[in-house]
Amino acid sequence: MFFIEKIPVKTIKKIEEDIEKNDLGKARDRLHGLISTYPHELELRRRLGDIYFALKDPSMAGRYWYLEKNKTSEMEKACILFEKSMGNDAFNISQALKYKGDREFLKRLELDQASSLIQSKVIENLIEQPEEAWKDKLFVFGCFSILILTILFALVGVYALLNWIF
Repeated sequence: MFFIEKIPVKTIKKIEEDIEKNDLGKARDRLHGLISTYPHELELRRRLGDIYFALKDPSMAGRYWYLEKNKTSEMEKACILFEKSMGNDAFNISQALKYKGDREFLKRLELDQASSLIQSKVIENLIEQPEEAWKDKLFVFGCFSILILTILFALVGVYALLNWIF
């Protein structure tokens, strides 16, 4: 049983019921939803890794156990499989983790855990990742600007057409 203060108890109970009923697919889906809502709760990531491991997908389990502080030997092996599935590329691994939580936790983790060169590079990438947020905003701004310009040109064209006809 696991409990996280900020997450609705009702949802946690549903996940636990799904696990007891051996409906791991439903529990997995619920946990994915919770992780997107509560990205800073690492307990959810650990629990999701446990479910993927039970579903016989150690690579995905490694993805969600990757930031775990105290890893078991199973967790270590799963993390190595995850790294291999990402081509041992620190950038690809950090992108696949999709960690949007507390950067201070990552800084503490970096100091505590220097288990591999790849993992330390991944943690560095995750710490530096907020600068990419402006790129996402710039992309949205660019798309919005193109939409506005398209509407503006259409209106100018309709106005010119009406002036030409009348």
